[in-house]
Amino acid sequence: MDNNDEILLNSNLIRRHSSMKVDFSAPVQVFMWQVLQDSLETLDVSRISVWLLNTDPINNILECVANTDWGVNGTPDELPYLTKGDYPRYFEAIEFGAPIVANNALTDHRTIDFTDTYLKTENIKSMLDTIIFSEGKPIGVVCFEQKVTFREWNSYEVFFAELIADCCTYRFMAQKQSKLEEKLLNLVFYDELTGVYNRRYFFDTIDKTISLHVRKSLPLSIGFIDFDNFKSINDTYGHQTGDKVLKEFTKIAQTSLRREDLIFRFGGEEFIVVFQGVGVIDAKNALIRLQSSVKTILINHDIEALNFTFSAGVVELTERSSIKNVIKQADKLLYKAKKEGKNRVEC
Repeated sequence: MDNNDEILLNSNLIRRHSSMKVDFSAPVQVFMWQVLQDSLETLDVSRISVWLLNTDPINNILECVANTDWGVNGTPDELPYLTKGDYPRYFEAIEFGAPIVANNALTDHRTIDFTDTYLKTENIKSMLDTIIFSEGKPIGVVCFEQKVTFREWNSYEVFFAELIADCCTYRFMAQKQSKLEEKLLNLVFYDELTGVYNRRYFFDTIDKTISLHVRKSLPLSIGFIDFDNFKSINDTYGHQTGDKVLKEFTKIAQTSLRREDLIFRFGGEEFIVVFQGVGVIDAKNALIRLQSSVKTILINHDIEALNFTFSAGVVELTERSSIKNVIKQADKLLYKAKKEGKNRVEC
């Protein structure tokens, strides 16, 4: 088998890599590592690197995000980068979109700008760069480098290098899709402002939670929380301060309550806490402790310190409990707490 046959054979391997399950939350160096390593061996080159375009208002920047010299987990703290101002002909070649086949990188008009700053110092003689696309536009490049000796890149090698760029395209598209799906999932289940579960997720899961506790004969209680005088906070200090109060409250609640106690933003300044395996008295005591924790926190508004309180109603669920009726009952207890002086918990 000659080298060209091996390249075609390994093209199938790279195609399989493209469809493998990959952790796209990992750094690029990690989720591209095996593809780059296999490519390094197949083409028998000195180094392979992946660079992505990052356009800002001042400069066009090409940033190195993966490199076979770094090792599987060896991404540097500061990534190497190139600017269009320093290497205009190279950037223009990338924007054109055709492979950069530089048998002599020292004299090729697309790579000549690297001669003194990089090629001579690294003893690189030849480069083969293929373009990474997204939605038909170049977003980066895969750079194959040959050190010490000059190399005449043949058509099979160029084809294989383009396939690696296509693999990068697929993986970056899949990473983008994965991030989008994660964002959508967060929008479905989590409150965007506070980061706790939202009202929809409460209603999606509460019946299963009740059934589980009934089967295991475990107590289950719900605390319905509403901030005291929250409208006056918004009216006096502005909605940004009101948002800060909500975020600070959830931060304190997540620290003060148990991990098993599920917190939901029910709407506006209303929250529900589901106390798993806890009866109504213990749930009430937990909320009283949370009230004490909240009292000690001050929200700074310019030079004025602002503290806040909440009232709550607590109900224990039973096998016959209707979640609609439980919320109504908790809301009545909450109203009683407000009526009798606020900053109270009723059960």
